[in-house]
Amino acid sequence: NFEPIVTIVLCINLDTGSTIVKFQDSVTFKMTNAVCESYNESWVVIHQCRLKAVSRSKILFNFNGTIHHPASQITNHIRMLKRESGYKPWLINVKIDCCRFMFKPYNSYGIFFFNIWRRFTNINHTCPYVGTVLLKDMYLTTEAMRLPFPTGEYMLAIDWIFHRKLQFATNISFEFVEDLLK
Repeated sequence: NFEPIVTIVLCINLDTGSTIVKFQDSVTFKMTNAVCESYNESWVVIHQCRLKAVSRSKILFNFNGTIHHPASQITNHIRMLKRESGYKPWLINVKIDCCRFMFKPYNSYGIFFFNIWRRFTNINHTCPYVGTVLLKDMYLTTEAMRLPFPTGEYMLAIDWIFHRKLQFATNISFEFVEDLLK
């Protein structure tokens, strides 16, 4: 099954005979669920982790947490899961050293995800991290997608590991639907 992300509408000007090509966006890309859990509240407290619908096609994600102790060794375990009779591993399963990444981005998956949420967060410096961590009014757009993506339901599971101990997890479910008849 070949599923193009963008449909092309061809228009011919009958007066001049010139051809104009227009791109019609036919993709719905929205979050459906957000679950965040702190495994060690003496290190990390999660105050808010929720989705807010502003329109039928636009869902905002807000995260507010506090890191109580300076964290200078942070690792993210990022997994992309696809829903097919339950969530199954799909395409991405990578660990990223966040302190090294914030100093000099080195991982293509990390760069991809960081570019999606960098405008919405205060995580914009190198380690150590301590204090409030915010992700405010983040929404998904297709501009960040550079490669074709199959239609389906997905979950991005991120485990946040500080000093080799799992501190908290964020699981964001989203839907990617391509409607070529739109």
